[in-house]
Amino acid sequence: MLFNPEEIKKKAKENWELEWKKTAELVKGKGKFTEKKKRGSEHLLWKYIFRIREILLKMGFDEVILNPIQLDEEVKKQYGPEAGAILDRLYYLATIPRPDIGLSNEKKELIRRRLPNFKKFRELQEILKEYKRNEIEGGEDFTESLVSRLKIKTSDALYLINTVFKELLELKPEPTNFSLISHATTAWFPLLAELQDKKEHPIMLFSLVWRFRREQREDKKHLRAHLNFSMIVMDEDFKIENGKELTEKFFKKLGFEHVKFKIKPNQPAYYAPGTNYEVFVKHKKIGWIEVSEIGMYSPVSLANYKIKYPVFNSGPGLGRIVMALENIKDIRELYYPKKFEFSDLEIAAGIKIDKKPKTKEGKKIAKIIKLGIIENKDLIGIARKKIYDKDIKIYVSEPEEGKKLLGPGGLNEIYVYNGNILGVKSDDKKFEKIIKNGVYVCSFLDSISNYFAYQIENGKKGRLTIRYADTLPSINLKLKNEILKYLLDNKKEIKIKSPIFVDIEVE
Repeated sequence: MLFNPEEIKKKAKENWELEWKKTAELVKGKGKFTEKKKRGSEHLLWKYIFRIREILLKMGFDEVILNPIQLDEEVKKQYGPEAGAILDRLYYLATIPRPDIGLSNEKKELIRRRLPNFKKFRELQEILKEYKRNEIEGGEDFTESLVSRLKIKTSDALYLINTVFKELLELKPEPTNFSLISHATTAWFPLLAELQDKKEHPIMLFSLVWRFRREQREDKKHLRAHLNFSMIVMDEDFKIENGKELTEKFFKKLGFEHVKFKIKPNQPAYYAPGTNYEVFVKHKKIGWIEVSEIGMYSPVSLANYKIKYPVFNSGPGLGRIVMALENIKDIRELYYPKKFEFSDLEIAAGIKIDKKPKTKEGKKIAKIIKLGIIENKDLIGIARKKIYDKDIKIYVSEPEEGKKLLGPGGLNEIYVYNGNILGVKSDDKKFEKIIKNGVYVCSFLDSISNYFAYQIENGKKGRLTIRYADTLPSINLKLKNEILKYLLDNKKEIKIKSPIFVDIEVE
C-alpha cells in the first residue's frame, strides 16, 4: 500500500494525535511481501574495507575499535605548541542541561484539561526530580517513565512534554570539553599508554575509524566525516625504516607494484622530526598518487602518557585508495551520493524479456523460431518456409513482394552504455565502442522469438507480426520501474528505434 505523504502531513498538522493513530492501521497486519531472491549489493567502501582488513590480519595486526569521543586535553598533550591550530578543526560536543520543572497551578490546570481525572501529581513531581538528577535517561526513557508510572497513554505523555513542560523545548545546548576525533592519533595515545606493558611486543594494532573535521565546506576532495584505516606498531626495536618496509609490503599486497616515500615539509608536532613521510603509489591509469602518511610518534608526546617504547603510525587513505582503483573523481560520489545511481550492469539486469513460454516444448519452439528467422533472413517475398512440424506447423513468412523476410533492424542487439539503453548493429564499426565497453542485454530476436513462442503456447494461430521497434515493450522487453524513473530523471535515452518487419505463420 502506498502512502499519500502530502495528505498525511496536512491532516497531522490539523490533528497530529488523530492522524498518528489513524495511519497506524496502514502498517498493521501482514502484507504480501516477498523477500528478494538475489544477493544484496554491497557499498564500494566496504568491499575494500574487508579486503584491507584481511591483508592487515594476515600481516599480524590485531584489530581494535578506537573511541571516537575524546577530551580536548588529549590533543593538547599530543600536539604541544601546535594544539591551538588543531583544536580549531574539532567538533566539540554539547549537551542539553536538565531543567528544574515545577508543578505550578497553571501546569496542573493544563494537565486537567487533557486528563480530567488525573491525580498523580506527587508521582509526576518525583519523575521530574529523577529526570533532573539524571536518574532517568532522556529521550524515550523519559516518555516511558511518564506512561508506565502515571498509567497514561503515549499521546498523553507527548502532550505533557510539548504543551505542559515547555521548558524542555526551550533548552539550549551547552558545550563540553569532549570532541569527536579529527585524527586517529588522538585515540591511540591513551590506549597505548594502557597496553604498553600488558600486551606482548611487538604490539601491532589497526582500526577502522571515523574522522570528523570542521571543514568550511564539503567538496569533491573534502568531507566533514570520513572513514579511514589507522595502524600502529609499538616495539623497542622499531624505527622509521622498519615502518617504510612494512608500509611498502602492505601496499604491494593491495596490488600496487611501486611505492615511494617523500619527507613531509611541514610535520605535525606529534611526529618525531624527519620521520613523517607522505606515501605514494603508482596507479596504472593516473600515475603517482598520495595514499598515506606515516611517521614515528615523537618521544616528547609519548612522554606525556608515560609511554617508553617507540611507536610507528600509518594511516592508509581508504577513500583515496578506492577512488584511484575505481576511477572516482568526487569523494562525495563514493560516500554520500546526492542521487542514487544505477551502473550499466544494474540497468542491464533490470531489462527482462516480458512474455516467455513456460513449457519445455515452448522454449524449444522459441529457439527454433529465432534460428529459422536468422537462416532465412534474406528470403525474398512473397515467400514462406516451414521451420517446425509437429502438432502444429510454423512458417517464417514474408507477405510483401520483393521484400526481405527480416527488416534492417532485425539483427540488432540491446546494450547499456553510459546509462543509456541502445539498439546497435554488431557488425557496424560505428558501434564498436559501445559493444566493447557497454553491457550486453539480448538481441531483438531473443525477445521477439520468445513472444512468438508464448503466443503459440497459448493457442494463437494465423499470422504473428512484429513491425517496428520503438519502445522496449514493442519488442517484448520490460524495464523495472525504479530504473525507468532513474533514466527519466537523469535524461538518459532508450534509443532502439528501427524497422524489423518479421512475420511467422502458425497452422
